[in-house]
Amino acid sequence: MYEYITIERKYGSGGHKIAEALAKKLGYRLYDRGVVVETCKRMGLSYDQVSGMDEQTPIKPIFKAPGSDHLSMEEQIYNTEVEIIREAANEHGCIFVGRCASEILKDKKCLKVFITADDDFRLNRSINVEKNDKDKAEDVMKRFDKKREKFFTTHSNEKWGSPEYFDLIINSGHLGEDACVALLEALAKQ
Repeated sequence: MYEYITIERKYGSGGHKIAEALAKKLGYRLYDRGVVVETCKRMGLSYDQVSGMDEQTPIKPIFKAPGSDHLSMEEQIYNTEVEIIREAANEHGCIFVGRCASEILKDKKCLKVFITADDDFRLNRSINVEKNDKDKAEDVMKRFDKKREKFFTTHSNEKWGSPEYFDLIINSGHLGEDACVALLEALAKQ
């Protein structure tokens, strides 16, 4: 039985919704946006400040002044999220969405899942579910995917969406949300 499930996802694939339904079916705790809220509390920052830098890859300065070992705000946020994820994993029965949780918990038995869908499905979902303007939806989708890919690659040294890294890659556009949840539920119980 998998006590931990980590989900990375392409924007508009429905990864959060699938994780939410799966958590309910399994009776697991879901960690997604709640990690951001807890980070805000611990760092004394607003939700807008943290969510704007959440899953961001820090820009490394070319030169550092001698003795300047200060972490960027993005690195501080990431380190706080790592703490929160590790603390949450002290109890079994967790689903983590994004934030490179599969890498953070690599010492645990995790089911590592990547959820994708074709561009048309994701674009349609971006417009109708996420409520993005039609003329901006594709750019939003590409921006989020690029941000998530860079973040994942930076913190894991692995390829985002790679079949060599993930245990399971699901196309939610072909299978549908209910089938994705049923498949993941069956796997989690093995």
